[in-house]
Amino acid sequence: MKTVLVTGSQGFIGKNLLEALSRQDGIKITSFTANDDIPTLGSLLEDVDIIYHLAGVNRPIKSEEFARVNTGLTETIVAILYAKRKTPTIVMSSSTQAELDNPYGISKKKAEDILINYGKRTGSPVYIYRLTNVFGKWCLPNYNSVVATFCHNIAHGLDITISDRNKVLDLVYIDDVVNSFLNILDNNEKPVAPYVTIRRTYKITLGELADKIYKFRDIGKTLEIQDISDDFMKCLYATYISYLENKDQLV
Repeated sequence: MKTVLVTGSQGFIGKNLLEALSRQDGIKITSFTANDDIPTLGSLLEDVDIIYHLAGVNRPIKSEEFARVNTGLTETIVAILYAKRKTPTIVMSSSTQAELDNPYGISKKKAEDILINYGKRTGSPVYIYRLTNVFGKWCLPNYNSVVATFCHNIAHGLDITISDRNKVLDLVYIDDVVNSFLNILDNNEKPVAPYVTIRRTYKITLGELADKIYKFRDIGKTLEIQDISDDFMKCLYATYISYLENKDQLV
């Protein structure tokens, strides 16, 4: 039996990963959240086969939190692993902003470097996902996901703001992220370390995105059947209906 630790398990990606892990056989799932303390983390790292390190902050009240959480927690995990002489597989959720010179990006890049160095010194497999624009169920609206915000607000009759209808978005669906994570757990796929990319992405303009979601909203009014045969439309529709409080709105 494999023991899996998920940090940041109460976040958007963490919740979706935990749901998927709960359907897997032969694994023990443990989690670490912002409510847990370092001694708890130490005990969780005592016997772990794979760590999904998803914990982090991207919009803290104080900028110092970037370094304390994103970099500091990663340093703590690695220090404990060194002390216990453990070499689990580590999968980290990072961001494309790790390439940028801002407090968030710098904190993520430092965390990446800590894990990469740990992997080189110990032989522990390390996989880093620089994610951006991930969408799907349980993503917090009116925060940092335009898809979540549009789906939630349109589903609830609230206004949305479109800054530039022609702006092109590169989107990644949460199930594709989770499936890639699980492939590493199941040894079905060993991507080239340390940086891993999600193979399937979707390009769409901001205006097109809004138009498609408005058509979902109007299904019950117009009785017009929407074409959701392609993969992106299936993913977008599944995301939209996850924000409906009353599923009768679908008919």
